Amino acid sequence: MIRIPIGYDSLLITHLPNVRYLTGFSGSAGCVMITRAKKLFFTDFRYQAQAKREVSGFDVHIVPAGALAGACAYAVKRRLKLGVMGFDAAHLDHRSFLEVKKVLKGTSLKDSGQVVEKSRQVKSRSEIGRIRKACALADLAMERLRRTKVTGKTEMEIAWLLESVMRKAGSGALPFEIIVASGPRSAMPHGVASGRVIRPDELVVVDLGASIDGYCSDMTRTFSTGDLSRRQSEIYHIVREAQDVALQAARPGVTCAELDGMARRHITGSGYGDAFGHSLGHGVGLEEHEGPVLAPRSKEILMAGMTVTIEPGIYVERIGGVRIEDTILVGSRGPVRLTGFTRELIRLR
Repeated sequence: MIRIPIGYDSLLITHLPNVRYLTGFSGSAGCVMITRAKKLFFTDFRYQAQAKREVSGFDVHIVPAGALAGACAYAVKRRLKLGVMGFDAAHLDHRSFLEVKKVLKGTSLKDSGQVVEKSRQVKSRSEIGRIRKACALADLAMERLRRTKVTGKTEMEIAWLLESVMRKAGSGALPFEIIVASGPRSAMPHGVASGRVIRPDELVVVDLGASIDGYCSDMTRTFSTGDLSRRQSEIYHIVREAQDVALQAARPGVTCAELDGMARRHITGSGYGDAFGHSLGHGVGLEEHEGPVLAPRSKEILMAGMTVTIEPGIYVERIGGVRIEDTILVGSRGPVRLTGFTRELIRLR
């Protein structure tokens, strides 16, 4: 349970992943208000039965208007002592902020500093179990791809096949749109599947994830569809080596910036520093991208129980791109790779 931080008297939680983390509610309309004396959950009539079934540890209130407006109206009517109220500044849009400020006159609104997100970074045993199951579904999809003839099919056809495999095996809504980027499009880090036909003798980047009870997985593999050029093969092995360096070093106490730097130095030393333009990775949980961020300027430190991605990449126009990504658990005794599909270069038909 989240404690109200020093310097605050209450919290208003509107970001749905944070609401789900605190209450168990999986619907699309809800918010939480926490004071020194009360823990309140608000939603509308559509989710009345669902809230009664899912929400635990909070007083449930069904409000006629939107959840946020209803929460504010309830606070005014009951004259709740809100004092300095922390709120999700990173997730509350400006219009909603102004409405809250107008209704809750006399309440001092202050950014809560992502207090819930920081708590979410270290996962419980049950959370890790759900992420592990989501990773197993991603592995299952990659195994199916290994046995599939992809040349002559469009990227969108392959993406649909992968999604159907995961959904039939029990995945909830996919955390993000599947990336299938082949040939020159493989140099696009977020090249979501297009109508391009996959051809022989080229690189194919596949980035996918599944979800179990809201908890996500994230994995990328790069395949070939035949013979690669010397440079394409070189890039693949550099990325694989960079990921190995980072994977082995992903232990409690290591800063996220240090870990990013280890992989980045390897890629830079191999002559491709300018072709690795994104961060090394990010946290994975109720969101496919959450804290901590493994980036050069990150101030965060890895802790046991964090689940993060390690995903170095090299992207060269007209040559192609390579990314290898795994979701890992930062274990007290060292890193544990939760996505288990082989990282060897596989040749697809």
